[in-house]
Amino acid sequence: MADFWRIHLQKTLADQGLAAYVWDIDTDHIEWQGDIHALLGFDDPAQPVSSADFARVINPQDIPARLAAFHDALALQVDPTTPPAMKANFRIRRGNGLQVDVHEHATVQLDPDTGHRMLCGTVRIADQKQFSNAVKPTANLVSSSFSMVSYDTSMTHYGRLLICQKIVEWTEAQNSSRLNNVGYLLVIGIDRLSMLNEAFGAQYTDEVIDRVGKRLRDLVGGSATVARIDGDVFGVFFAHAPHAEMAAVAHHMLHNFYEIPIQTQRGPVGISISIGGVHINRQCKDPADMLTRAEMAMQTAKERGRGRFVSYGEAATEAQNTRMLLSSGDAFLRALKDNRVKLAFQPVVNSRSSSVSFHECLIRFVDEGGKLHSAGNFMPAIERLGLSRLVDRYAMHLAIQELAAFSDLALSVNVSNLTLTDPDWLRGLVSALRERPDVAGRLIVEITESVAMYDIEKTMRIVRTLRDMGCRVALDDFGAGYTAFAQLKRLDVDMVKIDKSFIRKIDESENRLFVKTLNTLAQGVNVQTVGEGAETMSEAKMLAGDGVDHIQGYVFGFPSVERVWLPREHNLRKILQHHDEPRPNNDMTAEQIMELMKNQP
Repeated sequence: MADFWRIHLQKTLADQGLAAYVWDIDTDHIEWQGDIHALLGFDDPAQPVSSADFARVINPQDIPARLAAFHDALALQVDPTTPPAMKANFRIRRGNGLQVDVHEHATVQLDPDTGHRMLCGTVRIADQKQFSNAVKPTANLVSSSFSMVSYDTSMTHYGRLLICQKIVEWTEAQNSSRLNNVGYLLVIGIDRLSMLNEAFGAQYTDEVIDRVGKRLRDLVGGSATVARIDGDVFGVFFAHAPHAEMAAVAHHMLHNFYEIPIQTQRGPVGISISIGGVHINRQCKDPADMLTRAEMAMQTAKERGRGRFVSYGEAATEAQNTRMLLSSGDAFLRALKDNRVKLAFQPVVNSRSSSVSFHECLIRFVDEGGKLHSAGNFMPAIERLGLSRLVDRYAMHLAIQELAAFSDLALSVNVSNLTLTDPDWLRGLVSALRERPDVAGRLIVEITESVAMYDIEKTMRIVRTLRDMGCRVALDDFGAGYTAFAQLKRLDVDMVKIDKSFIRKIDESENRLFVKTLNTLAQGVNVQTVGEGAETMSEAKMLAGDGVDHIQGYVFGFPSVERVWLPREHNLRKILQHHDEPRPNNDMTAEQIMELMKNQP
């Protein structure tokens, strides 16, 4: 009976164009059911059995978004009754070089026997017509469609096959005649085509794409093969060319599109293009991989501002940096899972009473070797992966725990731009503090000046909600965006933190005048000020003398993963037993430092 059900399941999945998988996340092993060969076009030995194997068949442009969706699901609490769901759309490269769009739907579950986290999901080709084309033999597609592909730019899948076939024919000719020529492949994407689609509709967009294809064929003449390989992307293969020609040809194309508008039935329209390129020699074994490399370079050109050319060598370097970011982000997420993410606390001192007004919370994580990492080591990766909201929610959760445990404590927590505009975050915070006014009254939410000014009406509503709960609100990086007096008054925040770039150069007359002006501006609307980034006693003394209410910086204490408000001998002071974060050169209290400042000339 079990074999019957297995055969039935395989057939049902195959009929629906589906493949099912179970991925043991902790051992990184994937098992498949369904016709995985029809979906991916690989023989059994080449089927992906690990996350790295699967990543190799995914379009590189789509990997970051899929990783972000996966980590979002993984970060949620695993509840057997409602396991967190993951949805992703991406492109895969089949064994014949054809790219197809797929939908993935999966849930994170726990194996009751091993306790391992399992990602259980399905992958299906988005368009069943595309699925039917995908499983046809490659050779038949190319031979029967050659003449159409050369002229019909809408046949994107055949276009990919044509480019691959031309590269295969060229490499075979090079090897058989023992030549050592170099060819190259350009991938050309139309910039911001979606704007034209929104403004004028799909029919107009199709006309623009068709005219771009004709322009490219006119530019290369008979020296290259041109084919449309994706919605708004063309491949151009040059079989014989000097090594230095690729960049020159690409820049000639860029200049042509920049100087000469595309003529349409609606009239001329200016179009810019982004180009990626890769050199090809006779050792080329995988034409589809060459396409992927050129596409990656084209995507890098778009990310650098569009309207430019990037070679695969440049893109590969950037890809290596991206891999390092992803590795750093993954290390942080593992630390989050293992409860190795902690808060560091830095004191903010009252410039008049010398007492600690509150502590700012800063996120830290301990790697598997026990080393403590500051935010600069991992936040770029977190932001690139789109996980800032996850980090902000966790930091807020830890801060509320500390506030609940220590009734005399006041803490400030930074909130990123993405989090501030997320209604789910605000609803969650309201829910957490609704019945805890004693905690809310000691919580300060820090928002950056730039996001506050971007949509001041929305920011005002958020500030009002936070203050209605009893929280205070601080405007961070004050002065960097030149907030006007009227805007500051409308925001109705409790304090502003003067941008550290001015504090660190306060001995310069222009910066000191600017700090004084910002302080006067804030005091004019009854808003307290914080001078952030004071590193020397001289800087702290100038800030206090100029009337700044609070001072923060290394002069009063480095961020520490200890509960610095507790006595050194207190058994709850240490959060970590060992760490190597920088510490002040002395053990003086804020009061002692302020007293020393008073005695200085």
